[in-house]
Amino acid sequence: MLNYSDKVKLPVYTYNGSVPGAQIRVKQGERVKIVFKNELPEPTAIHWHGYPVPNDQDGVPGVTMDAVKPGETFTYEFTATIPGTYWYHSHQKSAEQVDKGLYGTLIVEPKNEEKVDRDYTLVLDEWMSDPDAESHMDMNMSGMDHSNMNNGNSSDNQQMDMNSMGHNMNMYDIFTINGKSGAAVQPLKVKKGEKVRLRLINAGYMSHKLHLHGHAFQIVATDGQPINNPQPIKDELLNIAPGERYDIEFIADNPGEWLLECHGNMKGIDGMKVKIQYEGQTNNTDKVNATENLPVVDITTYGKYEVGSFTLDQTYDVEYTMNLGTAMGKNDMIFTINGKTYPDTAPINVKKGDLVKVKFVNNSPMDVHPMHLHGHFFQVLSRNGKPVTGSPLIKDSLNVNPGEEYVVAFKADNPGNWMFHCHDLHHASAGMVTEVKYTDYKSDYTPDPNDTTNKGE
Repeated sequence: MLNYSDKVKLPVYTYNGSVPGAQIRVKQGERVKIVFKNELPEPTAIHWHGYPVPNDQDGVPGVTMDAVKPGETFTYEFTATIPGTYWYHSHQKSAEQVDKGLYGTLIVEPKNEEKVDRDYTLVLDEWMSDPDAESHMDMNMSGMDHSNMNNGNSSDNQQMDMNSMGHNMNMYDIFTINGKSGAAVQPLKVKKGEKVRLRLINAGYMSHKLHLHGHAFQIVATDGQPINNPQPIKDELLNIAPGERYDIEFIADNPGEWLLECHGNMKGIDGMKVKIQYEGQTNNTDKVNATENLPVVDITTYGKYEVGSFTLDQTYDVEYTMNLGTAMGKNDMIFTINGKTYPDTAPINVKKGDLVKVKFVNNSPMDVHPMHLHGHFFQVLSRNGKPVTGSPLIKDSLNVNPGEEYVVAFKADNPGNWMFHCHDLHHASAGMVTEVKYTDYKSDYTPDPNDTTNKGE
């Protein structure tokens, strides 16, 4: 049970008895060995989100391995060569198992890390106070009239949020930081003059706009990868999409008690806040203001520009357009790539060494699609036709809003078969998945077509 507050408990799945699971913290260059024993009543697996492990360690049932059945053990091994903030979570029936709490954090410290005085990791998530709410909604949906649905295109008088059709976000009414909500969230202790790092990880299904009160801060990394010459910003919201990570740093130069809080008007949103307490300060110098109208940081213009590894006008070996869509299936909403749902989506076929350019086009009228690539980082080159003008933006998860287009590029440098999917895991389970397939890669793993336990979406 998760004691997310003093009064309420929720049934959960855990890694080593806690939500989030224990932080795995290693030094760059160290060998990581994780012995994973499944004591759950159903199959599961661990995916190392954002970290480019060897393909056979990626933890996707039916793609890189068989799911680990109840009572079985699997050993994951990889070398931690790339520093940064990552996380791990189930990739078996992930929309259900991550929702139940199967996630934790992975921190790879660089060999010559810049010293900070405090280093905190904050994992954001949402929960349903009624765990049966989704099944109730699914039953209610079966009797709905979908005749006015036209492949996910809304008519002028249609007020229904497509997001609420496949999974009603209003069901999520508990917002947590590190598995706690509101006053139960452990305060962050600081001393005047200290440099403080906050590692922010979104393990949920909603984007969260965070406001750091009373201090200027710098965004020093996104998805574990450094930002070039980050400038201080203050009273701007940092939008963190599902699967994304942001590392921010600030100097504790304003003694008192301040908040880091999520902005929005969702029920329960006030639970996603944490106090920053200066030692020796007992007076509350701050107040909640989750509806304050503040600008949102534009990460495509943040930091100092320099030419990265890729440009828009260079020659690429492989180019692929992902038209991201929403449509009505036989009973539920489906989420498509180029009009198809997984496993019928066309893969991105590459060879080792290929330079690959991908264009995301979000044609969904209301759905946000945070797209995540396994096993690689990509450079974001443009948004809506405009080149990135800030720091080279290296990511593995990218939030694509309705109507937006992004162009990204990566080098095929990690052979295997790799998922490329929406990290609203409900969207992934309803079809928004494709794969990057190396045609010159021979896997030692062959899925059994008769094994129905592998659910790697």
